[in-house]
Amino acid sequence: MIDLRAETLTAVTAVREALDIARLGTGGVHAKIGRDVVTDADIAVEDHLRRALTSAFEWPVIGEERGGTVPVGTPYWLVDPVCGTRNFASAIPLYAVNAAMVENGRVSIAVVGDGSTGNVLVAEVGRGTWRLGRGAPVALSTTPVSLILDFGANPKAGPDRDGAALAVAEAIRRDRWTVRCLSTTLSLAYVAGGQIAGCVLFDVPDSIHTAAGSLLVAEAGGLVTNLEGEPWTIEACSLVCSADETFHREVLDLLAACASQ
Repeated sequence: MIDLRAETLTAVTAVREALDIARLGTGGVHAKIGRDVVTDADIAVEDHLRRALTSAFEWPVIGEERGGTVPVGTPYWLVDPVCGTRNFASAIPLYAVNAAMVENGRVSIAVVGDGSTGNVLVAEVGRGTWRLGRGAPVALSTTPVSLILDFGANPKAGPDRDGAALAVAEAIRRDRWTVRCLSTTLSLAYVAGGQIAGCVLFDVPDSIHTAAGSLLVAEAGGLVTNLEGEPWTIEACSLVCSADETFHREVLDLLAACASQ
């Protein structure tokens, strides 16, 4: 086993248990905002993660469903109990359970449970990204070989939505990449694992959805910025990640060209 922090080990156990809860089924599916939904399982998973993380450490938890307040001067957890709830509610196993620790304004620990495989991906700053499955831990690294570019094209209205549609259409027109829309930040884990080459998220309501995945990609050797190519931070409202500098530059050029139209 790799030598992980105690906080990380606690989160790994909690996320594995959370995946087991999710596999029991969605329970009720309830309308949220617009086309968004929340399931009973979302709530159950978040409640479990909150109990598990706070039972071992005093750091507060901010979750998608139960909320929370960013503390001053102490680490805290960001928890996305079922990222990809629309997929999950539709019996499509493209969803993830995300937990990230933030210290001094930066993500320092990431633990992501893959609902499709049961594997857990973990990263710590400066320690690389690892897949924890049935066998020995496997070090992950990014690669552009698949040429798959994923778009999370979910701006809610107005020019931002039109701009996202233009960018996706232009990516298809250029015929440079295989375009996918996985509709969940599990796609960030796929970039970290070398399964896809890049991901663009146009509208990120908050870092709960992207904090864990961003560290997975960075520690696996990828690049993570906002749409303008500036270094990604937990305050960012967009995210672009790529396997290498060449792929990243091509994606940013595409976005810039569409933004100027």
